[in-house]
Amino acid sequence: MTVGIAALLVLTATAPAASAVPGTVPPAPPTAPAGPTRALTLITGDRVTVTGEDGAETVLSVTDPHGRSGGAHVMTVGSDTYVYPDAAVPYLGSGALDERLFNVTELLEDGYDDARADELPLIVTYTDTAARSLGARTPEGARRTRALSSIRGAAISAEHSRAADFWTSLTGTGDAAAGGSAARSATSGGRLAGGIAKVWLDGKVRATLSDTTAQIGAPDVWSGGNTGEGVGVAVLDTGVDAGHPDFAGRIAATASFVPDQDVTDRNGHGTHVASTVAGTGAASGGVEKGVAPGASLHIGKVLDNSGSGQDSWVLAGMEWAVRDQHAKIVSMSLGDSPTDGTDPLSEAVNRLSAETGALFVVAAGNSGPEAYTVGTPAAADAALTVGAVNGPGKGVDQLADFSSRGPRVGDNAVKPDLTAPGVGVLAARSRYAPEGEGAYQSLSGTSMATPHVAGAAALLAAEHPDWTGQRLKEALVGTTAGTQRFSPFDAGSGRVDVAAAVRSTLLASGDAFAQAHYPYTPGQTVRRDVTYTNSGPAPVALDLALSPAELPEGLFTLSEAQVTVPAHGTASVGVITHLDAAEDNGAYATRLVASGADGAVLARTPVGVNKEGRRATLALTAKDHHDKPLSGTVILKDVERNTAPKVYSVDASGRLDLRLSPSTYSVWMNSAVPGVDGTHTLGFAMFTAPEVVLDADRTVAFDADDLRKAAAVTPRATANQFLRIDQYRGNTGLFPFMDSYVAEYWRYDSLWVTPTPEVRTGSYTFATRWRQIQPPLTFSAGSQTFDDVTVQSRSPQLPEGTRAYRAVWAGDGSATEFRGAEVRDRVAVVRRSDTVAPTDQAAAAEKAGARQLLILNDGYGKFDPWADLPEAAPLPVASLGTDDSARLLARFRGAGTTTLRVVSHPVPRYAYDLVRHHDGAVPRDPSYRPAPGELARVDDTFRDTSQGRAVEYRQDISLLGQPLGIVPTQVRAQGELTSWVTADDDVRWVSFASRPDLGQRGVARSYEPRSTTRETWFAPIQHPRLLSDNGTSGQGPFRAGDNISTSVMTAWGDSGGHAGVVWADGDTSRISLYQGGELLGEDVNERIVMVGGLSPGPKPYRLVLEGSRNLPDRPYSTRTRTVWDFTSATTDPTRLTPLPLVQLDYAVAVDLSGRAHRRTELTVTASHLEGAAGAGAIRTATVEVSYDDGATWHRTALRKSADGWTARLDAPGRARYASLRTTAKDTEGNGVGQTLIRAFGLR
Repeated sequence: MTVGIAALLVLTATAPAASAVPGTVPPAPPTAPAGPTRALTLITGDRVTVTGEDGAETVLSVTDPHGRSGGAHVMTVGSDTYVYPDAAVPYLGSGALDERLFNVTELLEDGYDDARADELPLIVTYTDTAARSLGARTPEGARRTRALSSIRGAAISAEHSRAADFWTSLTGTGDAAAGGSAARSATSGGRLAGGIAKVWLDGKVRATLSDTTAQIGAPDVWSGGNTGEGVGVAVLDTGVDAGHPDFAGRIAATASFVPDQDVTDRNGHGTHVASTVAGTGAASGGVEKGVAPGASLHIGKVLDNSGSGQDSWVLAGMEWAVRDQHAKIVSMSLGDSPTDGTDPLSEAVNRLSAETGALFVVAAGNSGPEAYTVGTPAAADAALTVGAVNGPGKGVDQLADFSSRGPRVGDNAVKPDLTAPGVGVLAARSRYAPEGEGAYQSLSGTSMATPHVAGAAALLAAEHPDWTGQRLKEALVGTTAGTQRFSPFDAGSGRVDVAAAVRSTLLASGDAFAQAHYPYTPGQTVRRDVTYTNSGPAPVALDLALSPAELPEGLFTLSEAQVTVPAHGTASVGVITHLDAAEDNGAYATRLVASGADGAVLARTPVGVNKEGRRATLALTAKDHHDKPLSGTVILKDVERNTAPKVYSVDASGRLDLRLSPSTYSVWMNSAVPGVDGTHTLGFAMFTAPEVVLDADRTVAFDADDLRKAAAVTPRATANQFLRIDQYRGNTGLFPFMDSYVAEYWRYDSLWVTPTPEVRTGSYTFATRWRQIQPPLTFSAGSQTFDDVTVQSRSPQLPEGTRAYRAVWAGDGSATEFRGAEVRDRVAVVRRSDTVAPTDQAAAAEKAGARQLLILNDGYGKFDPWADLPEAAPLPVASLGTDDSARLLARFRGAGTTTLRVVSHPVPRYAYDLVRHHDGAVPRDPSYRPAPGELARVDDTFRDTSQGRAVEYRQDISLLGQPLGIVPTQVRAQGELTSWVTADDDVRWVSFASRPDLGQRGVARSYEPRSTTRETWFAPIQHPRLLSDNGTSGQGPFRAGDNISTSVMTAWGDSGGHAGVVWADGDTSRISLYQGGELLGEDVNERIVMVGGLSPGPKPYRLVLEGSRNLPDRPYSTRTRTVWDFTSATTDPTRLTPLPLVQLDYAVAVDLSGRAHRRTELTVTASHLEGAAGAGAIRTATVEVSYDDGATWHRTALRKSADGWTARLDAPGRARYASLRTTAKDTEGNGVGQTLIRAFGLR
């Protein structure tokens, strides 16, 4: 039996909603309450909230540094989710930012979310000029942790709490709160400030995991007296157990580059690797010695005790090894994701190799058998990259399944370079290792193969102390034992043979790899020369052949079939690639085999070619309504390949030229265009071209005149609160791609899209999502209305209702202007000023006794300076858009006053949640005009026991089956909200309500047109609540095959059918799962246990959930204990089948404070989750009541009815609370017992 099988069962959870000053930007939405949510701060300062397990996370919201929603693309490709804020796009397009900085999946897997890290580790590289300067700066909001001169850079850590300051300093841009994400982006062609050339994620690298030394010929070398003595080998790994007998006298130096950890190896990986290089075998009587037992070891701890580390730790270790320790060989059994060899680790390998003459021996990785899986730094040109083969015995020299294969990502270069034994390798065990016992242990991986080659290199360096690392590499690659059945892209030249390398007098130069770029001419060839160097006293005649020869006929030819290399001389042969014989985008590899007169192989050289396929230019142009160039953000996705989307920025020229492979592409671009409320307002435009067939040079022209308004036309007056565009692109056999863009509703007044033809390749869906609410504030004067109103963030709001106010003109809003204006109990109207700050205008208005301040904007878009301010405004403040401002200003001419009719709805009474999907194309009319009969009505009642504000929101389920985030709406905690929602079988909704200390969620469901649904939130009695949506939410207790997941909301669901969770301090819970008397799993506070490997037959189980809370505003259900007994057997492993747990619900009449009459009725109902396996009919129930917090209990008589069982309660006069102890059972023996202490109050 195993515990913790999280991969199959994906959960969602809620996060708290912060209490807010009335009129503030609503808090980031709480998310589905069932496992923990996580927040992640990007380097732009944007905050991403997600839920779900690693690799299956759902982005619930993206907010800018001021807490406002929108201005980011959320993309899902395969299992990876990316979030690209608009502010980052120009720098991504220019290559100045590492895309991993926005890979939410990777950032979470590496532990860089806000809960686990206060800082984001980064690597910055500097321009040549800045690198030469002693003053290369660190951006504000970050600290330098170490210089990394090998890559002309530094490791820095950017504070999450100061991410916005960091971004401003990094880019040299202002924040421009009113301008939103776009205002934080580049005006300098995507160049960073302060001499910084590029910012990389300081990513995680991880350890890549007597017979094998003989397999590579080491004993033959030892027999000649060469044990590697005098050669320094640096091992960069998890440290070493320096007290192991095999290291006595072998360790020359140690250093740890892992913060707060010494060099002691508490993992075991580093000790195993180091002993494979140079262990003496003392603990085995000399039997299990390493490849070069005479070499000295320089141990650099660059991986922590868990076996992982940051790129910057590894870079620092590399510099120490070759610059400070002067190690000739550096062994690195570690790696990160596949790259093209231009990342910081690979770049450092190349530069340090050239600078010091050292040889870096690097593990290829353990991501085989798939191609293109060689990671960094193994991808470096200068690295000697090592794959793994079997050891002696059956299948000797068989390529290990796990060994990463080439070719290299990007250019299809030949990697790995060679192989070595890496399966079942026996070597020293650290006494501190958590696994194994004794002095030795057996491990497998390219990590084990790498030190074999590092030791071989040490032996060869001892034989030739004047050789550079490059020459050592060429010798080892050229003298391998043949593994002809494996392609060079899989196994390089062959398996290392150190005996052959040491005795050889013939050296072949490197590989012969050719890059051929389009365009080509007929008959074009590419030649690469291989040079042979003979250090022997006699000439060597070589027969040359290519092996294997199973390649396109005529692809490779040799300039000569034989060549003689003179004594102490050189000779070259040309490897000629005939490009006509290669397919476009073809990568080919073979080996040039040089044999002596006796037929013995003397040298093997990898040969390869990458023929770039035909290219075509995709020219994208964009222009506005005045035929002037239009800038924006472009998303490009290849529809015919499983590749990640590309993000580009179209600059002020309005043109982007891309050189691409012929294929079918989807292209869309978002830009700001004029809005609907005047020439100075802004609309959000999405130009779309979902199917661009690029079979020749082609231009895609985006023209603002083609835009069509995508409005939600509602029966009642509304204001935008949420705007989102989803585009889904699929094709048979490929990962589906979805891009969701949340427009900045507080910046734009309208949404615009371009109609498209139907797609012919694959599938395409265009979707729009609106949340429209009752307008919070409107102004009118006479027959004129002023709709372009922005209630300022962190501003108090006027009371509910309609009032007429005298409005008084107060000029620029200075204290001087206010001294001459009669504004007491009136609306003070001022113009936006470059000389008087909005805060000073508000302070002067408040001091003068104004009821409200109205600021007239004179720029583009909406004006909300308080979004960037920490303090609330002292009085209600709003702004008018520029065009509305001009019309209102005209009313003041002459008189200086006017009368304004002000309608205020600080909390909306109604809202619209609307979704529209269009399959195949964007229609000519993308607006949505639902008739009343098309919608469903949802009446939400909020019945919390304390007054104040709550937030409510409704998520739609995305085209990929995930809930998508939305801005929450503030409601009264003891109030009502009526919503009209899209009613469609293809649209599912999940509703949420939240207080600062409590969140609840409903089931995922669709609605029928014309239907009315009534929901009551925070309803009594709060208790553990299961969700009955048959697994669609990922919530609840389920079984899949022989795996069980138990996710139950601790005590704080309600009888309205909502699950709930407390996120304030003072909430504790424990959940335990038993099979018979055996505890299978237990968890504290996370409310979930996952177990696997269960018996397939029916077995009795018990699930126990205990919860308590000690919160001043939560006097009820202070302690709960629920015991579920149930029987379960194996189920369909591909589905989440609900367990037959009996769910209890209660109904009792209480007042708004949660108190019932002393003589009242209590109704209890019992049910199962829909679709529960093994559930029977509910047959029996009991209820006991206590009026002294459970000290004594009284059995009550029950009356059976269609609604359940009803008990008559008669509380004594001294009682303040009623506690309940309830049981229910079904006919299959499944039962529940639930105790609720202080279930409700009494009056």
